[in-house]
Amino acid sequence: VENELAGVKSVKRAVFLDRDGVINKEVGNLRRKEDFELLPGAAEAIKKINRLGYYAVVVSNQPVIAKGFCTTEELSEIHKKMETLLGAERAKLDAIYFCPHHPDKGFSGENKKYKIICSCRKPKTGMIQNAKKDLNIDLKKSAVIGDSTRDAKLAENLKIKFLGVKTGVALKDGGFKLEKKPKIYKNLFTAVNALQI
Repeated sequence: VENELAGVKSVKRAVFLDRDGVINKEVGNLRRKEDFELLPGAAEAIKKINRLGYYAVVVSNQPVIAKGFCTTEELSEIHKKMETLLGAERAKLDAIYFCPHHPDKGFSGENKKYKIICSCRKPKTGMIQNAKKDLNIDLKKSAVIGDSTRDAKLAENLKIKFLGVKTGVALKDGGFKLEKKPKIYKNLFTAVNALQI
Protein backbone atom coordinates (compact mmCIF):
# COMPACT_ATOMS: atom_id res chain seq x y z
CA VAL A 1 0.00 0.00 0.00
CA GLU A 2 1.50 3.31 -1.02
CA ASN A 3 1.31 6.19 1.40
CA GLU A 4 0.44 8.96 -1.04
CA LEU A 5 1.72 11.76 1.21
CA ALA A 6 5.19 10.45 1.89
CA GLY A 7 5.54 8.02 -1.01
CA VAL A 8 6.56 5.36 1.54
CA LYS A 9 5.19 1.86 1.70
CA SER A 10 3.35 1.16 4.93
CA VAL A 11 5.05 -1.29 7.29
CA LYS A 12 3.61 -4.80 7.12
CA ARG A 13 3.86 -8.04 9.03
CA ALA A 14 5.15 -11.18 7.36
CA VAL A 15 5.09 -14.92 7.80
CA PHE A 16 8.43 -16.31 6.65
CA LEU A 17 7.98 -19.85 5.35
CA ASP A 18 10.55 -22.53 4.80
CA ARG A 19 9.81 -24.39 1.55
CA ASP A 20 10.76 -28.09 1.63
CA GLY A 21 8.80 -30.06 4.20
CA VAL A 22 6.57 -27.06 4.95
CA ILE A 23 4.92 -26.05 1.65
CA ASN A 24 5.93 -29.08 -0.44
CA LYS A 25 6.74 -32.70 0.29
CA GLU A 26 10.31 -33.25 1.47
CA VAL A 27 12.16 -35.32 -1.14
CA GLY A 28 15.76 -34.43 -0.22
CA ASN A 29 17.70 -32.21 -2.62
CA LEU A 30 14.63 -31.46 -4.75
CA ARG A 31 16.02 -30.68 -8.20
CA ARG A 32 13.26 -31.49 -10.73
CA LYS A 33 9.97 -29.65 -11.01
CA GLU A 34 8.29 -33.04 -11.68
CA ASP A 35 9.12 -33.99 -8.07
CA PHE A 36 7.54 -30.87 -6.58
CA GLU A 37 4.26 -31.65 -4.80
CA LEU A 38 2.31 -29.36 -2.46
CA LEU A 39 1.60 -30.72 1.00
CA PRO A 40 -2.09 -31.07 1.92
CA GLY A 41 -3.44 -27.84 3.42
CA ALA A 42 -0.43 -25.72 2.31
CA ALA A 43 -2.40 -23.63 -0.20
CA GLU A 44 -5.24 -23.15 2.30
CA ALA A 45 -2.68 -22.00 4.90
CA ILE A 46 -1.07 -19.47 2.55
CA LYS A 47 -4.51 -18.23 1.52
CA LYS A 48 -5.22 -17.59 5.20
CA ILE A 49 -1.90 -15.71 5.57
CA ASN A 50 -3.04 -13.57 2.60
CA ARG A 51 -6.45 -12.96 4.21
CA LEU A 52 -4.88 -12.00 7.56
CA GLY A 53 -2.96 -9.25 5.78
CA TYR A 54 0.53 -10.67 6.29
CA TYR A 55 3.09 -10.99 3.54
CA ALA A 56 3.73 -14.67 2.72
CA VAL A 57 7.48 -14.86 2.09
CA VAL A 58 9.45 -18.02 1.32
CA VAL A 59 12.99 -18.15 2.74
CA SER A 60 14.72 -21.33 1.63
CA ASN A 61 18.25 -22.72 1.62
CA GLN A 62 18.79 -24.25 -1.82
CA PRO A 63 22.26 -25.84 -1.71
CA VAL A 64 21.26 -27.92 -4.77
CA ILE A 65 22.65 -24.96 -6.79
CA ALA A 66 26.08 -25.02 -5.11
CA LYS A 67 26.17 -28.81 -5.21
CA GLY A 68 25.61 -28.70 -8.97
CA PHE A 69 22.39 -30.74 -8.75
CA CYS A 70 20.39 -28.10 -10.62
CA THR A 71 20.81 -24.66 -12.18
CA THR A 72 19.23 -21.40 -11.04
CA GLU A 73 17.00 -21.66 -14.15
CA GLU A 74 15.78 -25.11 -13.09
CA LEU A 75 15.15 -23.83 -9.56
CA SER A 76 13.18 -20.96 -11.08
CA GLU A 77 11.00 -23.54 -12.92
CA ILE A 78 10.35 -25.33 -9.59
CA HIS A 79 9.30 -22.02 -8.04
CA LYS A 80 7.05 -21.20 -11.01
CA LYS A 81 5.34 -24.57 -10.52
CA MET A 82 4.91 -23.84 -6.79
CA GLU A 83 3.33 -20.45 -7.55
CA THR A 84 1.09 -21.94 -10.26
CA LEU A 85 -0.18 -24.72 -7.97
CA LEU A 86 -0.81 -22.24 -5.16
CA GLY A 87 -2.43 -19.76 -7.55
CA ALA A 88 -4.81 -22.45 -8.77
CA GLU A 89 -6.12 -22.51 -5.17
CA ARG A 90 -6.09 -18.67 -4.94
CA ALA A 91 -3.08 -18.59 -2.62
CA LYS A 92 -0.29 -16.09 -3.28
CA LEU A 93 3.33 -15.78 -2.24
CA ASP A 94 4.52 -12.19 -1.99
CA ALA A 95 8.20 -13.04 -2.43
CA ILE A 96 10.61 -15.97 -2.66
CA TYR A 97 14.14 -15.66 -1.30
CA PHE A 98 16.62 -18.50 -1.59
CA CYS A 99 20.24 -19.05 -0.65
CA PRO A 100 22.14 -20.94 -3.39
CA HIS A 101 25.31 -21.29 -1.31
CA HIS A 102 26.82 -24.28 0.49
CA PRO A 103 30.15 -24.03 2.30
CA ASP A 104 31.22 -27.71 2.11
CA LYS A 105 33.24 -28.69 -0.94
CA GLY A 106 33.63 -32.14 -2.44
CA PHE A 107 30.48 -32.77 -4.53
CA SER A 108 31.16 -34.00 -8.03
CA GLY A 109 29.94 -31.35 -10.49
CA GLU A 110 29.67 -28.70 -7.75
CA ASN A 111 29.37 -25.04 -8.74
CA LYS A 112 32.48 -23.44 -7.22
CA LYS A 113 31.19 -19.86 -7.32
CA TYR A 114 28.49 -20.80 -4.79
CA LYS A 115 30.85 -22.67 -2.47
CA ILE A 116 31.21 -19.80 -0.05
CA ILE A 117 30.36 -18.89 3.51
CA CYS A 118 27.59 -16.32 3.03
CA SER A 119 25.31 -14.18 5.17
CA CYS A 120 22.08 -15.61 3.71
CA ARG A 121 22.26 -19.35 4.49
CA LYS A 122 19.85 -20.03 7.34
CA PRO A 123 20.14 -19.78 10.32
CA LYS A 124 21.95 -16.59 9.28
CA THR A 125 19.48 -13.78 8.78
CA GLY A 126 20.46 -12.34 5.37
CA MET A 127 17.38 -13.46 3.43
CA ILE A 128 14.99 -12.03 6.02
CA GLN A 129 17.02 -8.81 6.31
CA ASN A 130 16.71 -8.42 2.52
CA ALA A 131 12.96 -9.08 2.66
CA LYS A 132 12.60 -6.56 5.52
CA LYS A 133 14.31 -3.91 3.39
CA ASP A 134 12.53 -4.81 0.11
CA LEU A 135 9.02 -5.09 1.57
CA ASN A 136 9.23 -2.74 4.58
CA ILE A 137 8.45 -5.50 7.09
CA ASP A 138 8.01 -5.06 10.84
CA LEU A 139 9.96 -8.05 12.12
CA LYS A 140 8.66 -7.74 15.69
CA LYS A 141 5.17 -8.49 14.39
CA SER A 142 6.31 -11.29 12.06
CA ALA A 143 6.96 -15.02 12.45
CA VAL A 144 8.93 -17.92 10.96
CA ILE A 145 7.30 -21.29 10.21
CA GLY A 146 9.60 -24.21 9.49
CA ASP A 147 10.32 -27.90 9.96
CA SER A 148 13.96 -27.82 11.12
CA THR A 149 16.09 -26.58 14.01
CA ARG A 150 17.79 -24.38 11.38
CA ASP A 151 14.49 -22.49 10.92
CA ALA A 152 13.96 -22.27 14.68
CA LYS A 153 17.51 -20.94 15.15
CA LEU A 154 16.86 -18.36 12.42
CA ALA A 155 13.85 -17.07 14.42
CA GLU A 156 15.94 -17.05 17.63
CA ASN A 157 18.68 -15.08 15.86
CA LEU A 158 16.05 -12.50 14.85
CA LYS A 159 14.26 -12.69 18.22
CA ILE A 160 10.92 -13.34 16.52
CA LYS A 161 8.18 -15.93 16.93
CA PHE A 162 8.73 -19.45 15.57
CA LEU A 163 6.16 -22.17 14.86
CA GLY A 164 7.37 -25.65 13.99
CA VAL A 165 5.58 -28.19 11.81
CA LYS A 166 5.52 -32.01 12.03
CA THR A 167 5.82 -32.34 8.24
CA GLY A 168 9.30 -32.56 6.69
CA VAL A 169 11.97 -33.35 9.30
CA ALA A 170 9.64 -32.32 12.17
CA LEU A 171 12.53 -30.58 14.02
CA LYS A 172 14.27 -33.94 14.53
CA ASP A 173 17.33 -32.95 12.48
CA GLY A 174 19.36 -32.04 15.59
CA GLY A 175 21.31 -29.50 13.57
CA PHE A 176 21.15 -26.56 15.98
CA LYS A 177 20.95 -26.19 19.74
CA LEU A 178 17.95 -24.03 20.64
CA GLU A 179 17.45 -21.76 23.63
CA LYS A 180 13.91 -23.04 24.12
CA LYS A 181 11.81 -25.91 22.87
CA PRO A 182 9.57 -24.72 20.04
CA LYS A 183 5.88 -25.47 19.72
CA ILE A 184 5.24 -27.93 16.92
CA TYR A 185 2.01 -28.12 14.93
CA LYS A 186 0.62 -30.86 12.69
CA ASN A 187 1.23 -28.93 9.46
CA LEU A 188 1.38 -25.45 7.95
CA PHE A 189 -2.37 -24.96 8.15
CA THR A 190 -2.58 -25.69 11.89
CA ALA A 191 0.50 -23.51 12.50
CA VAL A 192 -1.09 -20.58 10.64
CA ASN A 193 -4.30 -21.06 12.64
CA ALA A 194 -2.22 -20.71 15.82
CA LEU A 195 -0.63 -17.43 14.66
CA GLN A 196 -0.93 -14.79 17.34
CA ILE A 197 1.64 -12.08 16.86
